[in-house]
Amino acid sequence: MEILFIGRFQPFHKGHLNTILSICKNRNEIKIVIGSKQFSFTEINPFTFEERKEMIERSLKDENIQNFKIFGLDDKMSYSKWFKELANTVGYFDVCYTGNKLVKKILLDNKSKVEKIGEFKRDKLSGTKIRKMILLNEKIEHLLPEGTLKVIHKTDGIERIRNIDITGSKRVFTVGHSTRDIKDFVLLMKEYGIKEVVDIRTIPKSRHNPQFNSGSLKTVLAENGIEYKHFKELGGLRKPGKDSINTFWENESFRGFADYMQKKEFKVGITKLVKISVKKRTAVMCAEVLPWNCHRSLIADLLTAKHFSVTHIINHNETLEHKINKHAERYRGSLVYK
Repeated sequence: MEILFIGRFQPFHKGHLNTILSICKNRNEIKIVIGSKQFSFTEINPFTFEERKEMIERSLKDENIQNFKIFGLDDKMSYSKWFKELANTVGYFDVCYTGNKLVKKILLDNKSKVEKIGEFKRDKLSGTKIRKMILLNEKIEHLLPEGTLKVIHKTDGIERIRNIDITGSKRVFTVGHSTRDIKDFVLLMKEYGIKEVVDIRTIPKSRHNPQFNSGSLKTVLAENGIEYKHFKELGGLRKPGKDSINTFWENESFRGFADYMQKKEFKVGITKLVKISVKKRTAVMCAEVLPWNCHRSLIADLLTAKHFSVTHIINHNETLEHKINKHAERYRGSLVYK
């Protein structure tokens, strides 16, 4: 028997796991559909499709469950289009398990067999409740499989959910290109739904990684539906002033950039970045993988001070929510570090 299990899994919790364990008693093959595939970093859909997929894969592997396949399904404006897409994506199935009333109705309207999820009560254990518990600083570890907890930890998921509650859609991503393969970089941008890459390298070229020279990078990104812009105004390699007030920074490069943040040119660049990021999901790109080794961490400080959330993309399913430097102080529309 081929069984379908549909949910958003935001996040994948022990109720979901127990349902799958129950279904697996007869060694049935399970097709797991992750709904709302295209959404992430929102109140009801904080995690990406790939993050949710990894939660499920890790959790089932820990239970030695191997007879499953995972599919992603976008939400549609039309119920008929959604069902058609479901059928085309997963193929034949005998019965579907789901806790979503709307999904159940669509399936029944299309003559599909639907079974109730009996292993947990949604009013006591649900993604909605878990996300609310996070906002209330309540413990959730006992409600989640170890596999899910590992993914939440490496994506800084707890802080992400709290930031979404505070700043809503006001979010900027950052990424360092490093030595990545260009195809891998594009996949990384798609994974996080990035629609525009803003290059903040002063010189948008790389001798050792020519795939990230501005011309070739712009072409590849455009081919994948991602826009590219170079903001020289936000570039690093700035020298500190003799009378620098950014006394916290011993590193001359960071102190020099902190000094530059007071200049009109920089403030124009930040204004442009803010306007773009409000309209489309934007990633600020520089060379260093780790944000604390890069001047983009100072840009992230200022954006945070302007009530944005900043997510640093480290790698696939690995992110970090930015926390403003404790030595940063507001000063004339920017920041100083003392």
